[in-house]
Amino acid sequence: MVEYAGDYDWRGEGEEAEVVLYATGEEVANAAFGRVAPITGLPGIEGPVYAAASSEGLGWVASASHAAPDLLSIPERGLLLVADVPAESVGMPPTGITNLVLRDLGEAGLQLPSLNEAGARRVCEEGARAAAEDGFIEEEELGSLRPADGYADALGRRALATGPADWEGRTGLYVAVVAEVLDTEGAETLDLERGMLALVVRAGAGDLGRLALSAHRERILGRIRVGADFGAQDNLPAAPAETEEAADLVAAVAAAANFADGRAARALYALRRILGDVTGGLSLRAAWRVGGIEDRAGSLVHRRGLAVVGEGEVLVSGGSVAVGTGKMFGSAPPFGAPEDDGSHPWEAAGVLERWADLDPTEGRA
Repeated sequence: MVEYAGDYDWRGEGEEAEVVLYATGEEVANAAFGRVAPITGLPGIEGPVYAAASSEGLGWVASASHAAPDLLSIPERGLLLVADVPAESVGMPPTGITNLVLRDLGEAGLQLPSLNEAGARRVCEEGARAAAEDGFIEEEELGSLRPADGYADALGRRALATGPADWEGRTGLYVAVVAEVLDTEGAETLDLERGMLALVVRAGAGDLGRLALSAHRERILGRIRVGADFGAQDNLPAAPAETEEAADLVAAVAAAANFADGRAARALYALRRILGDVTGGLSLRAAWRVGGIEDRAGSLVHRRGLAVVGEGEVLVSGGSVAVGTGKMFGSAPPFGAPEDDGSHPWEAAGVLERWADLDPTEGRA
């Protein structure tokens, strides 16, 4: 059970650490606590465990001396793109833009180079840098898409073999209009104004990431079952940070994150080909990662469903362009939360600050 601490903040005692849970109501908080509490039994856990929950999603972040594949989600890259002309000049609503993309995406994809396994390996190690070398994005955009320290061999042959098919898989797209600017100074740093057409892209690591996580889970579990002194149990396989098993998991997840970056860059290139004449061009204004595992001075930070955003870093959360405050080990929920009398739970809880709201008239693909 959880206790109310104020401003959508709930607290509960787990096995070895406290859970700090940001939720939209007591029922949601209690249901989320039931799913998060087992995390507090992770060896070497460094409390508290943070989580955010609403009817739209649940995410958590936990820091420990051990690496646990079950506690992180497959890396995903999010991009905020803004048209170079006002939305009213485009001549169609967000749903029209979405339909145009769906109609032409297959043709645009056929015009892009395919990827073989060697190419997948290159993307997993170089990330968006490989996409820039191939002309998918501009060199100056690499500052928003910095590669992780990934090692393709850590993924495993089976995971790498799925790379070519995953490369051309579908990405998420949300098309909207900037409806209101809430923080003029912040929005100016993104050159964001009311009435602009905005596109939010989501690209994940697909089966490549899923198979890699599964393989590392089985590897760690196998070591535990033959008597490795990892201090972990079968129900939550984990390996100490200093072990080869943990290092390989971190390298594999970083490689998957790079692959997601490459897929996001490919999607950006395709969207520019399709919408260039309609939008006058698309500018990359923000990029953020979701999920994965991060080594912070020997402590392994696991994120499931939460974005990696430090203080002042931008993401799109639900229907808002927002910045992180640095809470929750530099994390924030990329999913929304139902509003209660105009309030915004994640903002009220101090997890993020909104700079602008996007028009709720959705165009999704």
